[in-house]
Amino acid sequence: MRDYPYSSRKSAWWPAEWQGGSHLNTDKVDDWQITPLELRRRLNHGEPMVLVDVRERWEADIVSLPEARYIPLNELRYRAEEEIDPDDEIILYCHHGMRSMEAAMMLWDLGYEQVKSLAGGIERWTVEVDPSLPRY
Repeated sequence: MRDYPYSSRKSAWWPAEWQGGSHLNTDKVDDWQITPLELRRRLNHGEPMVLVDVRERWEADIVSLPEARYIPLNELRYRAEEEIDPDDEIILYCHHGMRSMEAAMMLWDLGYEQVKSLAGGIERWTVEVDPSLPRY
């Protein structure tokens, strides 16, 4: 496995710098996350990126972001090489942002360098960007 950015550990769900005493140091989270408002701004400006929904099918059936690719987390490791170009910027999302952060770490381990998780997931998106979307 590769080192995570700013980390000396080779394998961990959270990079070493995020660990702080008895709680996680979130100073480095911004390196791996994008806020819903920033994502909306970038989408509105037509910036190139690949949106990937890593939730379960039943969740995606309730609500999804337009133009997102659906690759559930449990299939991502096996489908990424064929379906996602490592040179693209990849924005992953789930319900609250935990699975998409795991997906970002997984893709990093596979050699993808431009990966981010949607902070707060689609739940935060519906609150901050588009309240007309269904929530669950």
